[in-house]
Amino acid sequence: MRLVKPILRLAIPSIATFSSMTFTGLLVLMTVGNLGAAAIAVVGISNIIVYNLWALFSGVQAAVNYLVAQNIGAGNIRLGNQRMQISLLITVGQGVLLVIGSFFLPYGILYLMGSNDTILTLGTPYLQVRMAALAFGMFNAVFYSYMRAVGDTRTPMTLSLINSGLVVSLTYVMAYGKLGFPEMGLQGAAWSMVIAEFATLLLCLLAYYRFMSGMYLTRIWVPIERQQVRLVMVESGKLGLTELSNSLGMLVFTACITRLGTTAIAANEIALNILSFGFMPANGFGAAATIGIGQEIGKRNGEEARRFGLVTVYLGLIFMALISVVFFLFALPIAKLYTSEEAVYSTAISLIHLAAFIQLFTGASIIFGGGLRGVGDTNFLSRTAMLLNWVLFIPGTLLLTGVFDLGQVGAWTGYCSLIVLTAVANAWRYLSLDWLNVRVKTGAAAGSISAAGHM
Repeated sequence: MRLVKPILRLAIPSIATFSSMTFTGLLVLMTVGNLGAAAIAVVGISNIIVYNLWALFSGVQAAVNYLVAQNIGAGNIRLGNQRMQISLLITVGQGVLLVIGSFFLPYGILYLMGSNDTILTLGTPYLQVRMAALAFGMFNAVFYSYMRAVGDTRTPMTLSLINSGLVVSLTYVMAYGKLGFPEMGLQGAAWSMVIAEFATLLLCLLAYYRFMSGMYLTRIWVPIERQQVRLVMVESGKLGLTELSNSLGMLVFTACITRLGTTAIAANEIALNILSFGFMPANGFGAAATIGIGQEIGKRNGEEARRFGLVTVYLGLIFMALISVVFFLFALPIAKLYTSEEAVYSTAISLIHLAAFIQLFTGASIIFGGGLRGVGDTNFLSRTAMLLNWVLFIPGTLLLTGVFDLGQVGAWTGYCSLIVLTAVANAWRYLSLDWLNVRVKTGAAAGSISAAGHM
């Protein structure tokens, strides 16, 4: 019971952070939903594309999160700040690539996904602006990761809530021409994200370089060492590969749904948005597992780290079970919140029921995965993601939808199988680790991870 309070102290603000992001997606989808099913479809497809672009660069955030947490546990804030500086420099390069790509890639990506003429026309300029917003959002995510790593989950929660408020309010006034703004439709929704992400970035800079400088010396430049650059890049690459494998799987999944028509796309987006609500407690407890385990590993207390992660899993699954019940009992009224088109919400109901059943596996997968990140077991996470996505999920989804013509049933069968298998794999790895021999990642001769007697 003594671990419950520190876990909740880390998890609840993180849940609020991820909840604000999810609720923002929900409210934006509801707002643009009044523009028609095509608008919902454009937002849904663009969300998947942006998710893949984020995944391509997301390893930096995940790496700084667990590496700095280990440094905090070891009492070496100087090394943690050096790793943060390296991460910010890498993110500058990523942002430049995103802005340049926004001028050339959107139409081609949407075309390759099988989008019809309506979605191509509406979606190309929308996706261009979303990519620019992501460039700012990448910086915010790195700052959030550092803050969580030092144990401060309240500041990213506050900043995320401000960001959400800006996105929702600006989407409404800019999409529909309120308060003196021109009526910009979907483009208004896209530009609202650019403004919100940029404003949030300014607040992150203020928090990091001013309010955190006294305790964590964030203003002091730490000379960068080559071995630390290599460590951050290697770990970022492996964690980015993990997310990219997952996101590419979802891209293929979405492409299969896209070819079924606008109604199917809209229903699928509603169901995925609902499913993301189940990610709220899972991501919050997963973040708590990464931070708590990372800090305990830094203190060289492997058994306490293991115990911290298990209690986090138990607490997280309780939250997941409650959400599953709500989804199942209120599927119809929830679906109607998104759209008044009967064809869309009727199709979405069965998908929401399926999402309710899969929640516990989703939670186990994410929280055990968060624990493995805290340990630094990035090899296992990246290899598992590649195996399950590229060998099972992607070929299986293409087979079920393209060869056996099972449509959404086939696509969601593949997706649910992926979630279950990932949960089983992450749980097995976590429980079989040799916790007494886990080592901190140093950069010179990075610590090894042993599981069940194997390296």
